[in-house]
Amino acid sequence: FLKEHNKPTPHFCREVAEKTVLVGLCSTIFRDADYTSHEVVIDDEQIAWFEQYLKDHPADDGWKIFVFSHAPPNGSGLRVLQENHV
Repeated sequence: FLKEHNKPTPHFCREVAEKTVLVGLCSTIFRDADYTSHEVVIDDEQIAWFEQYLKDHPADDGWKIFVFSHAPPNGSGLRVLQENHV
């Protein structure tokens, strides 16, 4: 999907206002079940990038970081609707 969308990485980062950033993390492993996308598996490379980004942009310095994914990441403990959505 990276090639099709002309993206260098599965994640994105956009500063939308002074010290206000939107971060998007994307699944890199896809389920075999047709028509369902409830799981987001974020790979170690994205996690390492995100951890470093947080260190480089600390809240103590006034940074506000909003993180998005299309569904709760696996292992996050956040709930998701169990019905298929297309």
